[in-house]
Amino acid sequence: MVLAQTLKSKLGSLFLSIVIFLNAGIALSHAQGEEPAMGELKLEGKHIQQLVLQSKDGKRERFDKPRESITLPAGEYRLREVHLEGGYVSRVRIVPDDWVTADKDKPAVLKVGAPLKQTVKAQRQRNLLVLNYELLGVGGESYTHRDRSKPPQFTVYKGTKKITTRKFEYG
Repeated sequence: MVLAQTLKSKLGSLFLSIVIFLNAGIALSHAQGEEPAMGELKLEGKHIQQLVLQSKDGKRERFDKPRESITLPAGEYRLREVHLEGGYVSRVRIVPDDWVTADKDKPAVLKVGAPLKQTVKAQRQRNLLVLNYELLGVGGESYTHRDRSKPPQFTVYKGTKKITTRKFEYG
């Protein structure tokens, strides 16, 4: 009789442990099976063929021909690479505080892409005038063209008289 009661008590405890374990397992599987919260990035720029973002944990997200906004797992991202129509490419230099947050409750804005703006900075180095050319996107990102056989060029005039025409060097 004592043996039967002890056995019954042990089986009851074992059964209760199994039920608790199974319930915990079900709760765990529900938590693992949930979809991650999604966030939205609105793109303020045009003519993007491909956009590559990097999350805080180092994972890269690639978007081919994104529209005005993209949906991705909520979190912090930085711009890594942009390809535009016409062969223009920007491989973005990493800046420590250049993160944008994709939040499920509030869309973030990412300025990237066209229209592009040509800039030339002139510096005097002794008796030389050094011209630095950059092609900038709406977010300030610098672009180059994949085809390096036709670099940008400039012409110097004195009044209406053409003095010289030269090409900028890449790099």
